[in-house]
Amino acid sequence: MQPFLRNLLVALCTVSSPVLAFDQSDSTRLSNILNQAANIYLSYPDSAITLANSIATESMSGNHKYLLGHSYFVLSKANWAKANYRLSIEYGFKALKIFENSSYTHLWGQSLLSLARTSLELRDFTQANDFLKRSRQLAITHDDNKLLADTYRERSMLLSETQLYDSSLYFIDIGLLLYKGMHDTLNTSILYSRKVKIYHLLGNYKKSTTYNRLALHLDSVVGNKRALGISFLYAAQNANELHQSDSAIFFAKKSIELSGSLKNLSGLIKAHTLLADIYSKTNKPDLAVHQLKLANQYKDSLYNSEKNAQIQEMKSLYELGTKDKTIEELGQKNTLQQQLISNQRWLTVLLAAGIILLMGFIMVLSRLRSIQTKTNQTLEEKNQAIELQREEMQAQAEYLHYLNQLKSKLFSVISHDLRGPIATLQSLLDLVTSKIMTQEEFLSVSDKVKGNLNVTQRTLDNLLNWSLSQMEGIRTEKKALNIKVCIDEASKLLTDIAEQKRIYIANTTEEAIKVWADPNQLQLILRNLIHNAVKFSKAEGHVEIFASTSNNYCSVTVKDSGIGMTEEEVNMILGQEHFTKRGTQQEKGTGLGLLLCKEFIKHNGGELSIKSKQGHGTEISFTLALAL
Repeated sequence: MQPFLRNLLVALCTVSSPVLAFDQSDSTRLSNILNQAANIYLSYPDSAITLANSIATESMSGNHKYLLGHSYFVLSKANWAKANYRLSIEYGFKALKIFENSSYTHLWGQSLLSLARTSLELRDFTQANDFLKRSRQLAITHDDNKLLADTYRERSMLLSETQLYDSSLYFIDIGLLLYKGMHDTLNTSILYSRKVKIYHLLGNYKKSTTYNRLALHLDSVVGNKRALGISFLYAAQNANELHQSDSAIFFAKKSIELSGSLKNLSGLIKAHTLLADIYSKTNKPDLAVHQLKLANQYKDSLYNSEKNAQIQEMKSLYELGTKDKTIEELGQKNTLQQQLISNQRWLTVLLAAGIILLMGFIMVLSRLRSIQTKTNQTLEEKNQAIELQREEMQAQAEYLHYLNQLKSKLFSVISHDLRGPIATLQSLLDLVTSKIMTQEEFLSVSDKVKGNLNVTQRTLDNLLNWSLSQMEGIRTEKKALNIKVCIDEASKLLTDIAEQKRIYIANTTEEAIKVWADPNQLQLILRNLIHNAVKFSKAEGHVEIFASTSNNYCSVTVKDSGIGMTEEEVNMILGQEHFTKRGTQQEKGTGLGLLLCKEFIKHNGGELSIKSKQGHGTEISFTLALAL
């Protein structure tokens, strides 16, 4: 046992015999122990349960409601960490009963979040959404940023479980901003782990693996053993999807070790089932059967009967508990009434008639209440659907606002760049028409005019393609293509531009690699990337294009010996920002080419990556699926 756990248990053992009330020193000491228990429930749930149970007993003896409610809250979270959802729900409602409508608004909201998370585990999304709405309203009303961040954390979980992945990622990013501002490493790691899960479900295993590395590091730093076990499980799942069997087995065993120490049965079931699948794929049937047996044993131990009924049962206990005092008062009145009836026999008939009327009235009220309850439930379900739609519309509106800003910026740049060449051509034509300039003088500047018009033509082509892509007017029709041939075609079209700067373009791809892509979109990608390589290369430089294969993908790389880029410029290109700068001979650009490249690479199922260092050239690579 860790030293600080031993110290906490020793502190509990020194508690004096029960008294009717705590003094200030007792309350402070027990509150500190509860805070320690809350800090260790993810790594040592059994120890947290032991501490919270002891303080709950003392709190009931001393009639201290705050400590009793806080103990129930810790018991709810610790039992959730052990996947004991029945007890988690029970203690969550007990904590809520104490803190609801009290001055302890933070623990009131945290109790709601504990109930929401356990409801999510039990797949009761309607109940979970109700708890989250109440928590969010509480956080906003009392300006509690920590509670608001925790609510967004659990909201992202709900949206993920209902397959609204874009909305889930939106709330994850908001939560990350809030937690990073509070330097909350624990919850930051939880949200990174949630990104890992979403990108895994979307089939983007490489991106899932990248975020998983961050989650593993942060989970280790904060000592979150439960989350660390889950992160190792995600690492194993990603490695399995990427056909890295040895790594998948290693990570799955690490997950089993951690989940076993916490008795997290659901984590153990998933890890053993994954190992069985891996062993089956690697032709190890005996090991696969053994893992399946272990998974089934843990399934038998997992409490899973009538989960939704348990929630409703605990909720009913909670609602009935709040009426105990009223029922007791009514009982006292009823006793007094019976005594009066005994002393006043002459009122018996009148009282009986009154009781009959009262029963009829109660039956009518009960019927009306039942109808009202059903109506309210229907309206609440509709309101929840409207709320989810509103949140999705808000996210879409923000994205459309970004596109509108980008459009305005692009049109501003393009209008400026188009006006110059056209005005120059118009002036030259006026001079020739007015016979101020001779044909020989006109021919002497025609090459420069032609170059400007070629740039203008390319700008217009890119603008048209980008406009069509934003209006979804371009359809991606993939075919099996020889990537070497495609590179040669694109390179030939740019030979004249390269020769003007004495730059050599080399296609070093040797083998015939077949890729699955749209031919027109692939040509546009290649032309723009090669043109940029020439544009940012100095005279007498060289541009190399080559392709290689890995797993089921082909990677195409355009490498130049030009001026390179800063890390900030690379991040702007890979992010959502519009970026452009002049070439080595002050060639202008609009940034549309790179926007189109990213758009079409995405349409063709690939990813864009950049390696660059200022003054040492640039390598831009993109992937395409191999044509099998």
